[in-house]
Amino acid sequence: MYVKIDGKNYELHFGVRFVRELDKKYSIEGPVEFGTGVNNIYARLQSPNPYALYEALHAALQPDLDLTEEEFDIWVDSFKSEQEYTRFFGLFTKELKNHRQTRPLVKNYEKVMNEVKKQFEKEKNLKAQDTMKP
Repeated sequence: MYVKIDGKNYELHFGVRFVRELDKKYSIEGPVEFGTGVNNIYARLQSPNPYALYEALHAALQPDLDLTEEEFDIWVDSFKSEQEYTRFFGLFTKELKNHRQTRPLVKNYEKVMNEVKKQFEKEKNLKAQDTMKP
């Protein structure tokens, strides 16, 4: 996947460096488990959050470009429509699902989120049944 910034095409990299860059960004005190940053950014990219996209692009452009916020703002503002802008989010998250280093991380994240959703629905149904009892 490529992006054109300031008239130049750049390839986005989704390898180990990308994962480490995001892990550094989302580290808290102590060691961070490999892939924590990818999980965080993937969740934040589910809605068209421009700052999440900036952080993800910044990591994906390493080492070719140290993307500044100003460069990103100009790039993001160049989208001609909201549809074009939100489509890019879908393409970007699809790329995360397809690359060797990020695919297992995203797959595991989605599995965990589906389990959480099922548990929530189960608890919701139990509460609904309890309220129906005399």
